[in-house]
Amino acid sequence: MRTPSQTELANVEKVRAAIDAFNRRDREAMLALGDDDFVYDWTRSLGPNARLYRGREELMEFIEDQWEVFDDQHLDVHECIPRGNHVVVTATVHGRGRQGVPVRATSAHLYTFAEDGRLVRITLFQEREEALGAAG
Repeated sequence: MRTPSQTELANVEKVRAAIDAFNRRDREAMLALGDDDFVYDWTRSLGPNARLYRGREELMEFIEDQWEVFDDQHLDVHECIPRGNHVVVTATVHGRGRQGVPVRATSAHLYTFAEDGRLVRITLFQEREEALGAAG
């Protein structure tokens, strides 16, 4: 098992900060993590809103929509796996639908960082192995 580099460890911390901001519903902290060229790739979603979201505004539109549909929505992280300029995250999202029905979904996300450390893309995958394969 290899030891992660300092850059990889720093990227894992940024991922944890992004997830913590989402769980707190801290819009400002979330917006500070990505640039205008940020991409949230939700095209592999099995649910509604499956598409690419480009930039801060589109990301926040997507997140606000999620927060409106689900009460008490939060993400529980199972793993953060550093892979070069990527971090693979396996997690379960929990929430409650409009009628109070509990919902949960497990998935994997691939967080991608630029060489300068900026978070430039998050890609949804249904399976851990898919995300690991995409990370190389």
